[in-house]
Amino acid sequence: MSRRATGRRARQSDGYDKLDQADTGRRYPDHLASLCLVFAADPDDLATNKKEPSMSQKIRQPIVDKLRAADLLVREVLSRDMDEMFVLVSASEKRQKQVAEIMGERGLLKLRLRQQDREGKDQKNEGAWTPFKQHLQPLYEHSSEGSLFSSAQQLQILEFILSNEDERAMGPHLVQLCLPGNRALDQLQNDEVVVKWFRLHHQDSKEALLKRWVWQWKTMQPIEAVREYYGEKIALYFVWIGYYTTMLWIPALCGVVLTLSQIYSHLTTDSMDNPWVPLYCCFITVGHCFHFGMEACGTHLPVRVGHPHH
Repeated sequence: MSRRATGRRARQSDGYDKLDQADTGRRYPDHLASLCLVFAADPDDLATNKKEPSMSQKIRQPIVDKLRAADLLVREVLSRDMDEMFVLVSASEKRQKQVAEIMGERGLLKLRLRQQDREGKDQKNEGAWTPFKQHLQPLYEHSSEGSLFSSAQQLQILEFILSNEDERAMGPHLVQLCLPGNRALDQLQNDEVVVKWFRLHHQDSKEALLKRWVWQWKTMQPIEAVREYYGEKIALYFVWIGYYTTMLWIPALCGVVLTLSQIYSHLTTDSMDNPWVPLYCCFITVGHCFHFGMEACGTHLPVRVGHPHH
């Protein structure tokens, strides 16, 4: 199942809501992004005086042990209905740097270099992008979330670890989880060991975006913050939708003038037809052709645009 389809299933399921209610603001540690693996659970998982582990624990525990042996931070949370166990997986900053360098060799992850003006002051979001190297860490610009890697990059690193793209990133313990040619996450789902998996929200960044983006319509979109939280593809989409929405003000104002002229024509001639209607149609047609022609020629759209209507 693709990442997008997995995310849709998770958001539509009861498990996603139960996790939000049971674990909001209590992830460990708070500044690290997490993936959630959902396992089936038994009510016996809560029992403290049980002599033997439950059947679900026998299935889940080897996977959890392998994740911890791969130097990942793992935490288990039982759902309120006690029918699912949420296993939250994070990577420490040290582990992230190790895997990020491997991803940089493949061109899969890049960080922005720090840029300074003539007075020695840092200029945000102005540096060049380059593959990550651990010995060059002081030269990289930190994300607006305060960490070296943004939450989207942290999740990208986690998904890279839980795949078979590079055994140096997975480690020998995770290699045993999957057959050759299969990703560990997909293999666990195909074997029906994991019910589903999905990315968790980074609570602080989510609340910041709600204040700066969702509830603000007069200010410019925080595109860099959107990119750090959702990734480049989502950010580029909102750049386009913001530009498109901004450009629609021109035909909207012309349409208001045309409507007023039609009302005036109706009052004077008992007809809504007037010479401005075909002119307006030609204007809209030429405008659309010019807009799509620029896109076909690869013309770059401006990034600093107004906020789209939600």
